[in-house]
Amino acid sequence: MIRVGVVGAGLIGKERLTALRTLIEQGCPIKVSGVFDASPDLCQKTAAEFRLPALSSLDDLLNTSPDWVMVALPHDVAVSAAETALCAGTKVLLEKPMGRDLTEAARLLAAGGDRLWIGFNYRFYQGISRAFRDIQSGRFGDLISIDFLLGHGCFPGQEKTWKLDGQRSGGGCLIDPGVHMLDLCIQIAPSSLTVKGGSSWQGFWKTGIEEDVSLVLSSGSFSINLRVSIVHWKSTLRMCINGTDAYGVVNGRNRTYGNQSYVVGPRWGWRSAPNQAASEVTEVESDGIDVFTRETEALLFPEKVSEAWPHPGTAKEGYAVMQLLDDIRKALRLRRNFAIEGESGKQQT
Repeated sequence: MIRVGVVGAGLIGKERLTALRTLIEQGCPIKVSGVFDASPDLCQKTAAEFRLPALSSLDDLLNTSPDWVMVALPHDVAVSAAETALCAGTKVLLEKPMGRDLTEAARLLAAGGDRLWIGFNYRFYQGISRAFRDIQSGRFGDLISIDFLLGHGCFPGQEKTWKLDGQRSGGGCLIDPGVHMLDLCIQIAPSSLTVKGGSSWQGFWKTGIEEDVSLVLSSGSFSINLRVSIVHWKSTLRMCINGTDAYGVVNGRNRTYGNQSYVVGPRWGWRSAPNQAASEVTEVESDGIDVFTRETEALLFPEKVSEAWPHPGTAKEGYAVMQLLDDIRKALRLRRNFAIEGESGKQQT
């Protein structure tokens, strides 16, 4: 029996609890030992919803002897909670990002090693994972370019929350949700990525963070064009792969982004079909709702995973993402350091 404790009773904490409940209902040997959140009311409400013990402190949660602790907290307090759990000897899943900057990422890497994983759940969307396997198999031929677009518009009043507070979140759209895209970029080109150019824009939310960023990255043999935005009023996730033999398009995610589809088309498909669209093959259509369940299962039961990719994000991979993020911040002259000496542990955990 695998014992799991969850720290954080907000949106993503509830996603993890839902995934764990789904796996339990499927017969997986999991016991959720409880949930803790610094907000007693939120903790009680979420615990009651999932019929779990509401624990009053992180120490109380660790005293249940969990095998795993899943940390889903605001970025400024997540690092100290993860460090505490790692020092207690548990395995830890820390929802992205791996800290707010390289300093915090290095602390986590030193503390966690091979007992720390980072929640890069975008790997586990069915369209994305299938597209990546097609890249690896050479289905597209030699890669020419890949275009990513990830955009949403937040919601009215979000500028008053920690999400758009640069110090608490560790920046703007590049770190959340942008690190998901940076992780995918590194997975495509793991050996080398350099920042060739880019621009950032801010001015709508007026909290001092970057709100819309466009980047050109180079692997040496192909380019990646990336745009990430929190002032994009149509929620959008798109990945376009262009190779010498074929192309592929992943569109959508789930919920407000729309269902996810993945289509592949051959080079000059119009030559053997009435038109280009008629030559395309739809490989995946999914509502995307199972993404946290798929990631959680791969994390807790790696022996069940038949495909080599996707795999859960390791601490080393999380650190590589933070290194790329730091390179981009440097190139765009954005703030790079957020860790403050003595700040760790200041918030209630």
